[in-house]
Amino acid sequence: MMRCYHSFIITFLMLLGTIPAKASTPVIPVRELKKQTVTNSAVSGLETLQQRYQCLDRYQKDQLQSWLTRYEFASLLHRCLQNIDHEVADQSLLQKLQNEFLRELSILRGRVDGITARTRELEITEFSPTTKLRGITNFVITESSQSGEITEPVFQARSRLNFNSSFTGQDQLLTRITVGNSQTPNLAQGTPEVTQTHQWQGNTDNEVLLSKLRYQFPVSDTTLIQVTPIGGEHRDYNLAAVNPWLEDDHAGTTTLSPFAQRNPILSLGGGTGVALSQTLTENLDFGMGYYSEQPSNPNQGLFGESYTVGTRLKWDATEELSFGVNYLHGDFEKGEFGFRDGLNHPAMGTAVVNETLAQFSTISNSYGVEVFWQPQSKMAFGGRLGYTDVEALNQGEGEIWNYTFSAVFPNLGQNNLGGIIIGAQPYLAHLENTSPLNNDIPWHLETFYRWQLSEQISITPGLLWQLNPNQDDTQANLMTSTIRMTIHF
Repeated sequence: MMRCYHSFIITFLMLLGTIPAKASTPVIPVRELKKQTVTNSAVSGLETLQQRYQCLDRYQKDQLQSWLTRYEFASLLHRCLQNIDHEVADQSLLQKLQNEFLRELSILRGRVDGITARTRELEITEFSPTTKLRGITNFVITESSQSGEITEPVFQARSRLNFNSSFTGQDQLLTRITVGNSQTPNLAQGTPEVTQTHQWQGNTDNEVLLSKLRYQFPVSDTTLIQVTPIGGEHRDYNLAAVNPWLEDDHAGTTTLSPFAQRNPILSLGGGTGVALSQTLTENLDFGMGYYSEQPSNPNQGLFGESYTVGTRLKWDATEELSFGVNYLHGDFEKGEFGFRDGLNHPAMGTAVVNETLAQFSTISNSYGVEVFWQPQSKMAFGGRLGYTDVEALNQGEGEIWNYTFSAVFPNLGQNNLGGIIIGAQPYLAHLENTSPLNNDIPWHLETFYRWQLSEQISITPGLLWQLNPNQDDTQANLMTSTIRMTIHF
């Protein structure tokens, strides 16, 4: 374990060392300009130009009557020169004023030229009049260790490009492509409990993958429909997260693990489907959706053999207190049960629950409750409980549990965010007609701190600690140390 802490510290220092310092650009301090006063002859000269050519408006003319710094005076002179668009008789006066304020006028013209060039660049490089391009990249140094296993720190990355298109101003077409080399370590009999957000759909063998395609449009002021041919999930009902500080669509800006972001029962099923969200009152929102596993045979259509249908209800009782309720019914063919959001492998829960039930055709009914309380701007608390009643056909009934408690510390300094999550990932507590299961509670402990370096760049060091991994107290604990750099563009 000490070795893991040492690698955490070393990699943290290495990553900080890679952050490039801002290039130094010579800037003339404004205070140097303010120290110098404007001569009376200069003011009289500009007043003469104003009287003869009306080169200043009323507001600017009033400014000329007050005490001015050299920089403020140069701004007025620059405006006057711009407004004189013909040959003037007072060339000597103009030349004298330009020579006297040559330095200040050069600064102003440089700034104007820079703004003009930037505006022109934006016009030329505009992506599309109907589409906005947004991207996010995670660079991660991480190490997961278990007593008796030889592990080393690894460098992983995942990038997403989101193309957000709108044709009416109210609809949205989301096209997301993903590329990455982020893999989950194979520890504790391959349990997906150690999965991190950048590893969620993060291993594409460095090939570009169309990971999500969704179109949403309103049918009334309070009703929104979503159609998702690729990458649908049961949290896609367009309902705001109960805990807004943790859930970020696995983008890598908040928690280390996908388990900490939302109730895992919403990860049962997914793929191709439709969803509806409805605003019932100002503080009450309802959503429902249907998703089927994305079939290997495209002729199978929308209604695959494995499907899930779910509902969500979110109630903002007060500005500080919110509640959420979830229900999910699933019907899975053999080999397709799992907490995996429609992916081809589980992203959370123990290997016992995912692999045991994948051996059977399974029917499940899942129930979830969640609460969030933010008593002050820099402190918030959340809790949730998930229960799944499952029937493995020709085998028997079983129970799956998960739960968490979270403490979040937002607005720490400049948009920094800290978090502590304690809970249990989905585990199979009981299944009829099977040999006795290891059903020790697989405790999940997580802490992270997002350090916002700028609007586009953040650094997030954190730790994950799994006790009784794979719901087995004979397994050595798992420890994961991570340093994640996230870049928005």
